Amino acid sequence: ILGGTRGVAMTLARVDFAASTLTWTGVGNVAANLVAKDVTGTHIRATARLTAGIVGYRIPEIRPAQVVSIRAGDLLVITSDGISEDHLEHIDFAASASVIAEETVSKHAKETDDAMVLTARHRGTST
Repeated sequence: ILGGTRGVAMTLARVDFAASTLTWTGVGNVAANLVAKDVTGTHIRATARLTAGIVGYRIPEIRPAQVVSIRAGDLLVITSDGISEDHLEHIDFAASASVIAEETVSKHAKETDDAMVLTARHRGTST
């Protein structure tokens, strides 16, 4: 389906709620961060290690997927390079994931590039 295109940057993430883990990998310039808030403030708990390149005509050798622990309250933030790099410094962590995504696009999208933001918060598991 990507034949005849320049290809895409891609980050894949999978949450295993039973194991409390996040598994992720990616190719290109789509950043993925796991953000948390504690008594010291908001901070990045983990960042996906991405492989340079694009998915398309030739797929580069992809690094093995990382597995990191995920806790209730953690926020997954995936952004394209059309979002300014300092966007995580301005997150209102108390807002819902959808509001964070909307505000990130409206306040941090570059005028010269396409912009994508995906956010998801781990709400914990119900018993």
